[in-house]
Amino acid sequence: MTTIKPLLYNGYKLSNGEIIEQRIERVYFTEVYQLNSGKFLYLFLKQKIDDVASERIKSELIPITIGAETYIGFVFDKFSSQLVADFQDRLSVLRGFDAVAGMEKLKETLYEEVIEPIQNPEKFQRFKVSIPNGILFFGPPGCGKTFIVRKLAEEIGYHFVELKHSDVGSMYVHETSSKIAKCFESARAHSPSVLFIDEISGLVPKRENIGSTNQYKEEEVDEFLMQLEHAAADGVLVVGATNYPDRIDSAILRSGRMDKRIYIPQPDFNARVSLYKIYLTGRPYQKDIDFDKLAKLTEGYVSSDIELIVTQAARLAINGENDTIDQEELEAAIGTVKPSLTKEEIKRYEAYKSLERW
Repeated sequence: MTTIKPLLYNGYKLSNGEIIEQRIERVYFTEVYQLNSGKFLYLFLKQKIDDVASERIKSELIPITIGAETYIGFVFDKFSSQLVADFQDRLSVLRGFDAVAGMEKLKETLYEEVIEPIQNPEKFQRFKVSIPNGILFFGPPGCGKTFIVRKLAEEIGYHFVELKHSDVGSMYVHETSSKIAKCFESARAHSPSVLFIDEISGLVPKRENIGSTNQYKEEEVDEFLMQLEHAAADGVLVVGATNYPDRIDSAILRSGRMDKRIYIPQPDFNARVSLYKIYLTGRPYQKDIDFDKLAKLTEGYVSSDIELIVTQAARLAINGENDTIDQEELEAAIGTVKPSLTKEEIKRYEAYKSLERW
């Protein structure tokens, strides 16, 4: 137990009405206090509110002013030194859906259809409703499908397993089927887990389009279907991503399989504003950046385009020997980066929206 004098005294009343009963200890530049509610206040001595990356976490923080200093506090149900270290990391790094710019409808749907059943299984089991076996994300390239799946796994605390078509492909008959099975086995061994299949249309193409010389592909589709059948019951959420949903075998998309189909479009205005803020996080930049103007200048740009713009602006700042990235450098970078998608390509992808099913 540390003998350093505590910053807050017993009986101190927080803005949320809870009262400090005693200090537990100081660890990792964080003071931990037990509250009258049985919960614990973590008082972070080094982090400032402006340095907190997550707006969601920022809204839940309790500012505590002592003399000329303002510290940030957060109330937890339990105390452990590891929890202190983990949360300090979360304060400066965007994790889970905090890192997903915009896409509020998508996040709301994933909460209702996936996260809620996972976190409150008894409530849903009573009505015989379970999480889906599989989800398909489809839409234009560069819009963050892979990124969103990774953040979904972080949001629910699931192990992440990725299966790429190129990783399991083989010139030998039956070997690809065996690799598919092993990938599902790995996901089950690390359950609960998210098994992500990128470019899934290449792994499970429509069987009616398979030529006579590639009949072994039917076996691979059958193997995937068999493994998918009871994945959710084994603690495995299967998520696929593709730019071409019309090329996937229809059996994969039937009810009880990958029956949730979600279109991921290019980011809208609000999402572009958030993307600039996210990609600038951790880089030195001027605080008077006009994010609305940047978003207007990049209508039709996808997530990867905006990331490239911010990186180009960072290079301009370095080459100009500037201490921070400024508005002029960001606008100059926009002039050097063309949008990845043409209007014709966007129209083609928009036509796929009819396949969507939440």
